[in-house]
Formats: sequence, C-alpha cells, structure tokens
Amino acid sequence: VEEVELVEQFEAVRQVVDSYLSSDQVAGITAEELYQIVKENNSDYLLVDIRANSDFVNSNINGSLSIPYGETMNKERLETLPKDKTLVIIDYNGHQSGQTAATWNLLGYKAVPLLYGMQSWTSEIAPIGYEALPAQPLQQPLAKEGFLPQSEFDQPEIKYPEGKTEEYIYTAAKTYLDRNYKGLISAEELQDALAKDSQDYFLVDVRDARHYEQGHISGSINIPLQELGDSGHLKALPLDQKIVLIGYNGVDASLGVRSLITLGYDAVALKYGMSYWSGQSEAGIIPINQVQKDYPLTPLNYVQPSTEAAGCG
Repeated sequence: VEEVELVEQFEAVRQVVDSYLSSDQVAGITAEELYQIVKENNSDYLLVDIRANSDFVNSNINGSLSIPYGETMNKERLETLPKDKTLVIIDYNGHQSGQTAATWNLLGYKAVPLLYGMQSWTSEIAPIGYEALPAQPLQQPLAKEGFLPQSEFDQPEIKYPEGKTEEYIYTAAKTYLDRNYKGLISAEELQDALAKDSQDYFLVDVRDARHYEQGHISGSINIPLQELGDSGHLKALPLDQKIVLIGYNGVDASLGVRSLITLGYDAVALKYGMSYWSGQSEAGIIPINQVQKDYPLTPLNYVQPSTEAAGCG
C-alpha cells in the first residue's frame, strides 16, 4: 500500500476558520426570532434538535428533527441535511449547538445556534435537561484597563494529506466528540481559579472591542470573535494553557471554541458568558434573567390540526 505523505495543513485550515468567523454567518438566533420562523412556517429554515432523543420525543419545537449531539458528525446523518437552508440548531443551553454550528459551517452548511437553547424557549424543567437557568447574574466587578498579549506563541501543527482540509475538519470534530469533552467552564469554576491565581487558564474576551473597553474580566485580552481566525491574533494564544473564551452569552464563545479546537488549541467557553458573570447592560450584555420565554412545545406524536395555521401556535 502506498504511504500517503502528511504535510503541514495549519494554514489551510486556518483560512477556512477565518473565512467562517469573519463572515456574517457567525450569529445566534433568539427564541423570539425562532418563534416567528416557526409560526410563519418559513421554509428557508430547518430546525435540528441535538438533545438526547428521549428528551426530543417527550417535547420539542414543532417541525424540528432529531440528531443527538453524539451523532452530529455522523456522515450519513450530515448528508441528509440541505445546504440551501439555514439550519437552526437546538440543544439544552446553547453551548453544544454553538459548537455544532461552527463545525457544520466549516463543512459548508449554513447553521446557527438557538441562543441559550431550550433554556430560552421554555421554563419547563424537563426539556432543558433539569438544569434551571440562573435566576440572576452574579454581578461580578468588571475591569476597565486593557490587557495586551505579552508573548507570541508557536501555532499548532496539523499533519494531514494535502488537499484534504474538509476531511481533516470532519475527523477533528469527530475525535473531539468521541472523547466527550465538555467544552465549557462554569462561572463558579472560573471564579475559583481566578481566586487561586491559577495559571492554567488564558482568558480571551471575544466581544466587540467597545464592549470590552466598557468592562471585562480582569486579565482577559480582547480578540473579537470575527477576528479570532486571524493569523496575527492566533499567535497570541498559548499552547500550554486552556484558553477560556468569554462572550456575551456563551453560545458565541462556543462557536469560537470549536473553531480553535479544530486548529489544535485547547479551549473552553465561559458558560452563559457575561450575561451570567456580570449582566451589566452598558457593556452590551443582556442579563441572564431576561432571556427565558414560555413558547409552546409538542410531543413527537403531535399532529397539527388542519384547521389551524401551520407552525407553533
């Protein structure tokens, strides 16, 4: 059997990541926006629920299909998804859907996560995995002084056959899923680490520069999410620390986390982002206690009455 030559592919993968992150596809969709899409039966969108199938069967957003998170890199399942529709990805709290949306976009799909997942859609406890949305932000103090990267680091190595960038992205994501990484850190865990002056974490705020300047976690540098794939910014990221991405709501950070993991970095998202850490609206943050709605859910065997308009009503 002829041996396949492995070549350095970091730059090829970085270009795909940068093209995605710098595009207008990088976004999340709110529960209010999704409710209107479902209510209007908008055929430009397809809802994909990545919660456990048992939870999907018990209650789901009308019109959605089930692909459990562990199967989101199953090639046969992926091949059934259209590339001419926007895929709205739904999970429990938005973090797994953010990660999934990133990889699916890198593979050529148009995918957006539902911000805060089912936790923004309903207050019912079962559909959100029996984990209640925090009642109030922590109101942690924010710093105003900027913090610039102190060093320039080597980039990760990606050895893969030449011209197989898409195959590498798929393989990297599947390996990540198979290892069952959590991909996030809670505010309480980060608080504890900062109190101990832990050097295990490297903090990167991915919000817009103007919001970073209005208040951020002390010690964090600012790389807006749209610029995270830039080669100059990537050189600010160390390979020997876990990178904590800090966004507005955590879902945005999860998009960045999966992008960085694809490039070979070790990264996690701050769970719920600044909406739980501080909730200070002047820094562009919607407090976490303002995001939950109570929109309808249906069991899997629900049949929409023909006398009513199609959708969520």
